[in-house]
Amino acid sequence: MTIRWGLLGCGDIASKRVADAIIADERSELVAACRRTEHLLQDFADRFNIPTRLTSAEQLFAREDLDAIYIATPVFRHCAQTIAAAEAGKHVLVEKPMAYSTAECQRMITACSTAKVTLGVAYYRRFYPVVLRLAELIADGSLGRPLSILATTGNPKRFPTEDWRVVKALGGGGPLMDIGSHRLDLFLQLFGRPRHVQAACAPSPEHDTEDMASLLIEFENGCHGVLQCYFGTLDTPDRLEVIGTDGRATTEDLNAGDLTIITADGRRTESHPPHANLHAPLISDFSDAIVSGRPPIVTGELGMATNEMMAIAYRESSGNRRQ
Repeated sequence: MTIRWGLLGCGDIASKRVADAIIADERSELVAACRRTEHLLQDFADRFNIPTRLTSAEQLFAREDLDAIYIATPVFRHCAQTIAAAEAGKHVLVEKPMAYSTAECQRMITACSTAKVTLGVAYYRRFYPVVLRLAELIADGSLGRPLSILATTGNPKRFPTEDWRVVKALGGGGPLMDIGSHRLDLFLQLFGRPRHVQAACAPSPEHDTEDMASLLIEFENGCHGVLQCYFGTLDTPDRLEVIGTDGRATTEDLNAGDLTIITADGRRTESHPPHANLHAPLISDFSDAIVSGRPPIVTGELGMATNEMMAIAYRESSGNRRQ
């Protein structure tokens, strides 16, 4: 079975990784691309040799020669576009964060379930070998009883005021929604569901979103999680660390995959680099899910769980309160 893909949104992430990942997948074919700006659409489609070129999502969803849609548009569009695609009988893989709100996530899940199509969320870091190695270390007791997970991440870019990432009505928030969501998804993967979330978000002086968010999470298993994420900071490490009673494991650069493990046996460093195209394992898993009729690794329910944590964090925060 060949899965015929349509790509909705042809911006940064689609150009960098998504298109190439779909093209490289042996079960997939990139049939159509959709972008509102005609000349940018043509440039993108020419670059990736995409035959069908459309300027409206409605045209894309109406195509009978498509099986799946990758939605790579700003967050505020995810819900309506996912529902429309599902109602047209298309499987949907949607960019993270899944939606603007938890309520929107639930609507997307319901629509895809009703239409009997597959829904996945693009939390591709779940597939990193270094993350899977951390899961092994936790599961096999190498670190003793797990106590906490800590993540720090930042984007040094200072976004212009019109960028959807720093406009609350378009992106839902700042660094917590954009990059913090990835780490919260890993928290869920490694430590399970949260019991309690506390947070502080620092409002940006330039935008109506936060430019810093700090979260303290208590998980149902009694472990703790700490997340700090930033926009506009120089050289912020992309750090992820798991601490247990008998050791700790730390990667100072999540995208690089080097892992330092310290136990009673000493200190060692392992290398677990990710795929050259970070989206390739995500696309492969989603394609396999469609073909085999199983849920994808990152389901809509898991995507909603991350949104739930962020919604609580914004409500609990003393700054930039989200209603």
